[in-house]
Amino acid sequence: MSQEKRNIFYLFMSRSLRSFAAGFIAIAISLYFYDVLKLSLILVGVLFTVGAFATPLISLLVGILGDRNGRKLVLIADLLTLPVALIIIMLTRNFFALALASAIGGFGVAGGLIGGGVGASVGPVVTTMLAENTSNENRTFIYSLNSVVSTFSGAAGALLVSFISFQTLFKVGIAISLVSVLVILPVREKFKGLKTTIKKGENRISEKDRRFIKAFAYTGLFNGLSMGLITPYYPIIFHAFFHMTTSDVGYLMSIGGILSGAADIFTPSLTKKMGFLKLITRTRVVSATMMLLLPFSPNFIIASVLYLFMTPLRAISLPAQTSLQMTLISEGRRATSSGLNQATRLLASAVATSAGGTLMALGPLAIPFIMAASFTYGNTALYYYYFAGIPEANDDAPR
Repeated sequence: MSQEKRNIFYLFMSRSLRSFAAGFIAIAISLYFYDVLKLSLILVGVLFTVGAFATPLISLLVGILGDRNGRKLVLIADLLTLPVALIIIMLTRNFFALALASAIGGFGVAGGLIGGGVGASVGPVVTTMLAENTSNENRTFIYSLNSVVSTFSGAAGALLVSFISFQTLFKVGIAISLVSVLVILPVREKFKGLKTTIKKGENRISEKDRRFIKAFAYTGLFNGLSMGLITPYYPIIFHAFFHMTTSDVGYLMSIGGILSGAADIFTPSLTKKMGFLKLITRTRVVSATMMLLLPFSPNFIIASVLYLFMTPLRAISLPAQTSLQMTLISEGRRATSSGLNQATRLLASAVATSAGGTLMALGPLAIPFIMAASFTYGNTALYYYYFAGIPEANDDAPR
């Protein structure tokens, strides 16, 4: 096995372990705050907002440091934040300590099983380290496979919520997230950082990189506004508004994750057939329309069906979007671009998340869903604006 394949294997293994833990943490944290600590939706929204604002700042810092100093050590340091956050959650009920845990653990960050929710700040570095070990020809396949492994792991983790107590879940999360750090140790990176590869005064971003970094930042912003309004609250929405039990919510989130992982299997073939742009925009328009219908569901069955169709449609374009970004951005700016895309997306989601809990507590459930769907339609329009004329983004591009 070549070193590149070994690196990809270790990165997949670390990501799958992290996602397995995130699968149950994303559900358990929200229900733990709401049911066990008896925090109001508004206070849960505050804690989620802290995590949602801190994570993009950490993501941007991680991306910049990864490009400058090399990515392995930066990734290891970032991976350690999740077990530390869970230890804090287990040891105290102090609201300010919980806010600190939310900040470093990324609790409440939009994404759930499919978008890099809990611990999302590791995403930019993992993405760029995978790009380092792939080529344009196999990159979409590798990102799809990474997404499949990650999503299935998250779905399996979500099942644990139906059987295990919150405290035990947090202990399991600490152990698994620590193992995900150890798995990274054998990785050997070729890219050692810009500070070792360029001369003083040459550290300038090219016009091409600048243009595409801006494009992915703006599309990420609209995506974040859409996801932040409702995604962190799905466990509470199905529990409080559709009267599903904690066990049933765990099953629903798990099935949604399994379907998302299955959908990702088809991303490479659909990308070859449709091109990046059509795949991303068409699936997001349909998923946004389903999102628009969900709060008007007369019962939990119809709401669950809409969720189970909407979630994989949202997921299927994510590997394609990541591959397109890594294809268009030069090697030395990939982590910065990925970090900025993540930062703008999550900062926007933080603003939306801060409003989401209040909107649900004070007004009709439909309002945040209508707003979220509108932002997704806007995200789609931006993709057309920026990438309609780019050969690599369309179906005539070589892959």
